[in-house]
Formats: sequence, structure tokens, C-alpha cells
Amino acid sequence: MKIFSQKLYTFSYRFIQVCSLFLAFLLFAGAFLCTCYSDDMESQLVLTKWDNPLWGVLGIAVFLLALTGAVLFLFRHTGSPVKILRILTLLWCICLGGILILFSKTVPAADAMSVYSIAGALAEGDTSVIHPTESYLSYYPQQVGLVAFFEPLIRFWNLLPIHFPAYHFIKCVYVGLLCMIICFQERTVHLLWESEKADCIYLMLAGANLPFLMYSSFLYGEIPSFAAASAGFYSLLKYLRQPQSTRRTFYAVSAVLGITLSVMLRMNNLILLIAALLVILLEWLRDRRHGLLVLGLACTVCSLTILPLVQKSYELRAGRELRSGATALSFLAMGMQESTRANGWHNGFDFITYQNAGLDSDLANEVSRQAIAERLQTFKEHPDYAARFFLQKHLSQWADGTYASRQATLATFGGRSHFFHSLYEGPLSRLFISYCNAYQNILYLGAAACFFGLWRGRRKEGLSPALYVYLGFIAVLGGFLFHIFWEANARYVFPYSLLLLPYASRGIPSIIHPAAEKAQKIIQSAHKMT
Repeated sequence: MKIFSQKLYTFSYRFIQVCSLFLAFLLFAGAFLCTCYSDDMESQLVLTKWDNPLWGVLGIAVFLLALTGAVLFLFRHTGSPVKILRILTLLWCICLGGILILFSKTVPAADAMSVYSIAGALAEGDTSVIHPTESYLSYYPQQVGLVAFFEPLIRFWNLLPIHFPAYHFIKCVYVGLLCMIICFQERTVHLLWESEKADCIYLMLAGANLPFLMYSSFLYGEIPSFAAASAGFYSLLKYLRQPQSTRRTFYAVSAVLGITLSVMLRMNNLILLIAALLVILLEWLRDRRHGLLVLGLACTVCSLTILPLVQKSYELRAGRELRSGATALSFLAMGMQESTRANGWHNGFDFITYQNAGLDSDLANEVSRQAIAERLQTFKEHPDYAARFFLQKHLSQWADGTYASRQATLATFGGRSHFFHSLYEGPLSRLFISYCNAYQNILYLGAAACFFGLWRGRRKEGLSPALYVYLGFIAVLGGFLFHIFWEANARYVFPYSLLLLPYASRGIPSIIHPAAEKAQKIIQSAHKMT
């Protein structure tokens, strides 16, 4: 049995290695060859533009030179480069987050506004927003976790003698959560790679990630859920990497809390839970540490019960029950349909189907099954169309370097300044898109270099496999597979891009170092000749 477990672990490790190489190079190829973006903020139609490879190479070279120069300067002129860069990065994020709060004038809109308004009403004591047929939560009850997050923040703000809307305060909280993400991910980078250069590269990449900074003004589930997930994943890795630590119980509890809260705030983070459970199970097969099974069970039970418990608490408070909401099959059907923005993006099918079915889940599922069957028949009869459909759907999500950050933060409570108007809809928007595209190329290339280095290092040096190193990537792989079929949106894959940052921080030095050595040899040869 032990031999079988070891073989299964080794097979899984090698399978994940192959998948990591394939997916990283697939993402890099798509982002390097084309750019997806929205030019018209009214229609938000996603356009696809084929890129000039020379400009792509130039953008990568500029980024690499900037990162190399910054790393060399820090290590030559400072005694604590990581500490200094950490402080500078956090200050930069706080300052830019503050500027966005004051001048971008972003307000919650669409689903974000619905969730915020419900939380505001509940904070005022109005429970009528919990209703079986006339509430947003009856269509999307999974948002009840985010409501539970917003409500105490709004209640606290209402106690203060300040008359500004509470969403300004929540944006400040989001900036703090942004810093929390950076701190936990930097700790994760150091835990995995034990390299100060990788730590520095991560901090610079985090500070240069403009969509990440812009999302601090988007009052929805991405930032708080990823902050919780970052803490949970770090704690889980700490528990797995240092099994004899005297604080292993603390790390286990922190991992459960972090992963559970991330699922509560964003239900799609069940993908992160599945990734964690796969790693926990396989690590148990290798080491037979039964505490891992307890940890996995606790993560599962807490994550699967948190939303039903929160929903039940609100139902008891209001004295009314919510419906089960738009069905999973309707989202799957919508992911196979065309949309005015891009293939597989939201077109209202989930809401309309559930509404026309009289909020009857069984009837909505039957309509969705028929829609899925029709689309599958179309794909079968026209395979060339099917290939184009899913290629465009894939690129619209993973080749958009802005990750729809402009669209997500577009709504405003007043006229924006000329600078921010240009950033969203004018000449600066094209510069922003180009920058984000170059950044995305570096991100995917760095991740690919990391996975190639891990694969090559094990083959050359006979390193013992450590599957937990791929925890973040397994979540990315799950998100990639999920959104091939599910409703699509570049915003939905944004958190997975953040999970790639620790890998890119290891991969980029492996690109820089050989180039720096070659440049140094050329310089030395030139000196000898003279």
C-alpha cells in the first residue's frame, strides 16, 4: 500500500509538472500574440488585436531591464533590500489607493451596488431586502456572504459623525486588504523559494500591477476573498512545509479560517478549496500524517457550511426564506452562448431563465439543459465555429492584461478629472492597455520559466518531489478549466493571475541571471581586447 501511495504521489507530481508547463506556455503564447481590450466603455465589447512580436519582445526587455536594475541597485546600496522594498511597495499602494479613492470617484454599480445596498438596508434595520421573490438575493443567494462582510463595516461607519457614503470607507478597508495580500504573498514567496531576489521581484511585480491597484476601488468580492485566501494558503503551506513546528495547530486553524472566509466572500473560491484538498490528500498519502485528514475535513465542512449558515441567520432575522437562486446549469448554458461583449460572457440568460420559470429551479434546469443540448449540437455540426468560439472565449479572459479593471471601476458619482477620464476612455486608456499587456507577458513568461526550472531541476538534480509547491498553480489550473465552460469574464480570472505572481517571482531571476552573466562576459571580453 505504501509503494502504491508513493507511486500515486509521484505520478500526480509529474502530471502537475506537465500541466504547469503546458498551461503557462499556452497563456504566454495567447498574451504575447494578441491583446484583448474594450475600446467603447458603453458597449464594453471585447476586441482582439494581433500584436507585433517585435513590440512584445521590446516590452519584455524593458521590464526585465527595469527589474534587473532595481534589484542590482538595492543589493549594492542597501543592507536590507527586502525590508526597504516592502516598505516602499506598501507606501506606494497606500498612496495610489488613496488617490484612486479621492479622484477616480468610483461607485458600486450593477451586482456590486445591489449587494452594497442590501447591506446598507440591513445595517439600518430594514430586513425587507430578505425576501423569497422580490430580493436580489433570491436570484443570487451566494452573495449573502459579501453582504455579511459589508454590513458591520457600514454599521461602524454609521456611528461616526461623517456624512459621506460608507463605500468610501470600505474602499479604505480594501486598500488595507491589498497590503495584507502583498504581505502574505511575499511571505509565501520566501517560504517556497528562500531567495531574497525572488522576494524583491515579487514586491516590484506587486507594486507594478496596475489592475491589482485599481481593483482596490471595486467593492465586490475579489479583493477581500483573495486576502483571506492568501492568508489561508500561506498558513497551509507553512503547516505542510514545517510539520514539526510548535505552532502547527495555529497554522492549521488559520488555514481553515482563511479558506472558509474566501469561500464565504466569493463562492467561486471553492476552486481554491478543491486545490487545497487535493494537495492535502496527496501529502497524506506520502507522509501518513493523520492530522492532514483532520485539516482537510475541517476545511471542507467549514467551507461548505459557511454560506448556508450565514443565509439561515439572515432568514431567521427577517422571518422569511430566500429561494435557491439562478441554477448552476443556467450559468453553464450561458458560458456556451454568444454575448454582446464576448463569447460566453454574461448575457442575462441565468436571470431571465430563472425569472421566466417563476423562480422554479427544476423548470429553470430543464430550460438550461435544452439550451446546452442545442449548443452542443451546433458545435458538433460546425467544429470550426466551436474552435473559434472557445478560442475567443479563452483569449477574452486570459489575454486581457487589464483584467477588465476599467470596466469594473467605470461607474462614477460625478465627473472625473481630465486625467482619469482619459485613463478610462481617452488616449491614456491605450497607454494603460499597452502597459498591462507588457506586464501580463512578463507575468506569464516568469511563471513559465519557473515551472520549466522546477521540472528541469528535478530531472537534473534528482530533487525529491514536493507537490505543495504547486498549490497555487493547481488552483489556477482549476480556474482555467472551470471558466472554459462556465460564464466568462476577464475579471473572474484576475485572482488567478495573482496566484501566478509567486511563481513569476522565481522564474524571472532565472531569466535575468543568464542574461546578466552573458552581458558581463561580453564586457570583460571587450576590456581585454582594449
